Amino acid sequence: MADLENEITELIIRIARRQRQRGDFRNGGVDLGGLTPHQARIVGYIAGRESTGVIAREISDLTGARPASVSALVNGLEADGWIQRQPDPSDSRRKILRVTAKGRNLVERYEAHAHAESRLDLSNLTIEQRKQLKSLLGAIDQLATD
Repeated sequence: MADLENEITELIIRIARRQRQRGDFRNGGVDLGGLTPHQARIVGYIAGRESTGVIAREISDLTGARPASVSALVNGLEADGWIQRQPDPSDSRRKILRVTAKGRNLVERYEAHAHAESRLDLSNLTIEQRKQLKSLLGAIDQLATD
């Protein structure tokens, strides 16, 4: 039984890896508005965490970049209108990074393109097989979250 579980795990990993490779088109066709892919990913990171807010220190921790480098990056993104700093309501000394409408538009275009590029073609499966696959993947996803 453990062999079967290992084979299933390996299969899931292999599928995920292929999907990442298919979606690893860098900016492939998406106009990043003059940003580098790294800068665009930082804007995306900030956008994805807007509900909790991001501080520059998190970006430094995430990327391993020196705080001074992150500060220069954030200053440039803010000067170009991609993000803005806002006082943290719980601590006015801290500045929370938020994306602007311009930044949000970039993230939405990039995500739509990435989704379209990485979509699986399941047309060779019957409707019943697709439903069964969805059910099984949902169960695996639930196991992985618990």
